[in-house]
Amino acid sequence: MLTITATNFGVNPALLQINEYHRNDYMVLDGDIPVDTTAAEYAGIRPMKLTVADLPFAKSRVSTALVTASSDGANYCTLAKVWIADKNTICIGKILPYKSLGSYTIHLNTILMPTMVTGPVSLSIKKELTVQFNKGTGDGVEAFMVEDDCWMMFVLKASNLEFDSEDQTVEIFLPELPTNIAFNPPIIYNESLWSNLGSKYYPAYYRNGILTISKADAADEPDGTGTKFTRIITITGGSGGQGVYTD
Repeated sequence: MLTITATNFGVNPALLQINEYHRNDYMVLDGDIPVDTTAAEYAGIRPMKLTVADLPFAKSRVSTALVTASSDGANYCTLAKVWIADKNTICIGKILPYKSLGSYTIHLNTILMPTMVTGPVSLSIKKELTVQFNKGTGDGVEAFMVEDDCWMMFVLKASNLEFDSEDQTVEIFLPELPTNIAFNPPIIYNESLWSNLGSKYYPAYYRNGILTISKADAADEPDGTGTKFTRIITITGGSGGQGVYTD
């Protein structure tokens, strides 16, 4: 668990539960941060900062975190920049178009790497996943994972999703994924109309081998909507991190 001693944007650090796993050449962060854009502290700062105990390296390359928010009954998703500024500071870029919404959530499914690192590159192996629909259906559906000892990247793509007519969900059984972990991947899609709030998304959660995607009262997609997709990184356990889920 990441030890956070202070924030500069009005969030009590005791309320933040950020899992972490690190080696000398990278650090994985996994957890959510609520942001209140009406807080007095938020108005006068840029970027947002987490003050933490000693980090494994003093400066990182810029990485990203998913950010979600709601506006007029629709769910939106975009990216925030994330980087290590010094041995005790993690910076997160503010999402300026979300200020008027009152709140948003930063999802730190993030890998940070130090600057000026040289050496051989070791590529992880992509593992294709079997997709079995329990509810609803979809076209052009592909799922795969990249797995390390203590963390995992999950990717899902679909050209189309058809939600169950009764409860407006899609349930996908993924037999190769570990059943003792949990994560909540936004299923992102881009409509034909541009929005400064970012892409829209369907909320989803993975539990006990099943990925459940909810339409969540979203309007039907217009013609020209592109591929539905998600890519999320989660800590699965081991020394330095906690990601194991028990029901």
